[in-house]
Amino acid sequence: MFCPKCGKEINDDAVVCVNCGCSVKKEPEKSQEYDEPKTGIGVLLGLFLGLIGLIIGICMYPEGTVARNTFIKAWVITFLVTGAVAFILILIFYFVGMAAITYI
Repeated sequence: MFCPKCGKEINDDAVVCVNCGCSVKKEPEKSQEYDEPKTGIGVLLGLFLGLIGLIIGICMYPEGTVARNTFIKAWVITFLVTGAVAFILILIFYFVGMAAITYI
């Protein structure tokens, strides 16, 4: 093996170069690649199923009834609460993930 600083040949088991004193200890590679979770499909499926539920609910209840109006209000509230919770979780996981990446 050769010294990265002075270029002289040194022993393969050497920790420092005997010529210049430079450290030649190999550091472990930090370029491990991690698979990104495939959450896009889950998000699309959740939105699709939510919209299907809305359509079924609107078709089930006759127009102008209290039950239909209550269903729509409940669906909108559920959609907004779920969206807010998902947004908060996305922020938490994003910042925790970014913090973890800096320590790797």
